[in-house]
Amino acid sequence: MATSKQNPNPNEELTRDFRVTVNALRTDDGGEADAGRRVELSFSSEEPYQRWFGKEILVHEAGAIDLSRLEQIGVLLFNHDPDKPLGSVESVKLDEAKHRCTATVRFDEDEGSDKIYQKVINGTLKGVSVGYRVAVWEEVGDGETSTNGRFTGPCDLATRWTPYEISIVSVPADATVGVGRSAEPETQEKGGTKMDNNLTTGTPKEPEQVTTAQGTPQEPEQRNANSTAQEPEQRNASPDTQNAAADGVRDERQRVNEIIGMCKRFEVDPTQYIADGTTVDAVRAALLDRITADRQAQTVTVQADEADKFRAAATDGLAMRAGIAIDKPAEGANEFQGRSLLRLAAECVERDGQNVRSMDDEELIRAAMTGTGAFPGILSNVAHKSMAQSYQTAPTTFQLWTARGSNTDFKDATRYRLSEADELLPMTETGEFKHAEVTEASAKTSVATYGRTFTMTRKAIINDDMGALSRIPALYGQAARRGINKMVYKILADNPTIEGKALFHADHSNLSTGAITVANLGKAKALMARQTNIRGKEALNVQPAFLIVPPELEVTAAQLINSVVDPSKNNATPNPFANRLTVVADPELADVHAWYLAAAPGILPSIEVTYLNGVEAPTMESHVSFKTLGIEWRIYQDVGVNLIDFRGLLKSSGQ
Repeated sequence: MATSKQNPNPNEELTRDFRVTVNALRTDDGGEADAGRRVELSFSSEEPYQRWFGKEILVHEAGAIDLSRLEQIGVLLFNHDPDKPLGSVESVKLDEAKHRCTATVRFDEDEGSDKIYQKVINGTLKGVSVGYRVAVWEEVGDGETSTNGRFTGPCDLATRWTPYEISIVSVPADATVGVGRSAEPETQEKGGTKMDNNLTTGTPKEPEQVTTAQGTPQEPEQRNANSTAQEPEQRNASPDTQNAAADGVRDERQRVNEIIGMCKRFEVDPTQYIADGTTVDAVRAALLDRITADRQAQTVTVQADEADKFRAAATDGLAMRAGIAIDKPAEGANEFQGRSLLRLAAECVERDGQNVRSMDDEELIRAAMTGTGAFPGILSNVAHKSMAQSYQTAPTTFQLWTARGSNTDFKDATRYRLSEADELLPMTETGEFKHAEVTEASAKTSVATYGRTFTMTRKAIINDDMGALSRIPALYGQAARRGINKMVYKILADNPTIEGKALFHADHSNLSTGAITVANLGKAKALMARQTNIRGKEALNVQPAFLIVPPELEVTAAQLINSVVDPSKNNATPNPFANRLTVVADPELADVHAWYLAAAPGILPSIEVTYLNGVEAPTMESHVSFKTLGIEWRIYQDVGVNLIDFRGLLKSSGQ
């Protein structure tokens, strides 16, 4: 079913090029024409035009085309350059029967305009182009019929569009319309892509020429347009009346141009002033009042730049499409949620001021990648959101019971722990104090960098591969957190040396035996409570907070900790560990029998996960890859896992 929608970029100015037919420009005796330097040309038709997204058709029906811009301030340009005006557009007309638009233009007499005029007459310049903007598109799917019943898809119909200017161009792309052209569009090649006639009606034919009263050969529709363009009263008017009318048109054009120039300088919409017939002096006064009022304003509102709003909306919309949860999407994000990567790339290029409708997929991606960076930036933002979210939700357990630290650089940092102080002694009669010292112990912490790179190619972008954009960064985000998890549990398994002994050692009073029972937990808890400080004089009374087990012991541990009675007893013997410990089960523990107790990291830290400058999440950076014309990302993390103290950990062999 055909669908109609507002153009998301209605300010985009498009162009179409046509070929001039020179035989309409001749004098009475067959020489070069003057005829008031007026030329009639056809500047648009319903000829399908191949764009990167498919066939584009400009609908030529009443209500589809807004000719008011050309009628009011129409101008003839050279190569669409606003600084190179050639003349004026005196009249425009829609031929609904033949589905095309014609215009009568008049070349100015200055040297530059006359130079182009002579080249048109001589046949050197044969191209006509129209600049236009589309407000409403109708997408007609393959095999579907348009709303007006005249076109069969696939095609895109411009059902509301406005021509802005007409240009003589040096490099035309189409020969279906131009000066003196009236034939129906013929099938031809455009930019290497065949343009066919299956969406239009009419049979190609050569234009029949007639001769004007001055001897200038004309085609039938040019003759008809000239005759209809001149109303009876205008043809019969006196020279004074005609001169007055010409003066009025010139004065109105000057008024409009001055108003547009003033309003453009102060970023004010001139439409209402032009429509109301406001004088130039009145507009100048209104602008002055507005400037004065703005300067007297007491408050200033800082708003986000339009480009920033676009990037934020596009990022959140694309992220939601990729399945990433966004708590508060940016304004307008829903409009981008269903947009393909290729169409998003096209909009980014359009915002850079480039015309993308003549680009193929490869050209479009190249332009998007090498432009201002909006498109790569949006993709990188989405990839970073995916990575960060997956990092936080990765199924790891180390963060539950380890301490979190920060180093300012990559050099070893020292964590100090003070010993207990000596007891206070009774004072002698002479009031003598005996000196005592507090000793200290230390542990080293360090940070290293871990990283990987991955690429999203232009092929993935063209194929709209959202997995490459969201899933791959998510996998690396999870991998970064799992890497830390592995390093933490490797310390428990490797049993490294600390303070001259293995981490779990009888001399450290943190090695026990037995399965997970109330009795064995009580024995292990007593060992932790009797841990002493550095000098061995102060009992620390360490209380376990976590019961760490392999997955094979998780159910047993959970049953014991969640039971209000001792599961090993047949009577209602209370369970002193009921809801006192948090069970942590992790598959990184390979020994299916051993279990561990750990103190709360805020009370007595044992293993510290250390980040550079406290930055926990991995860093992602991107650049456009020259080799693949894609985006290459690198993800890295500055982190270290360090053993701080043995006193907050206990291991049981489980047997």
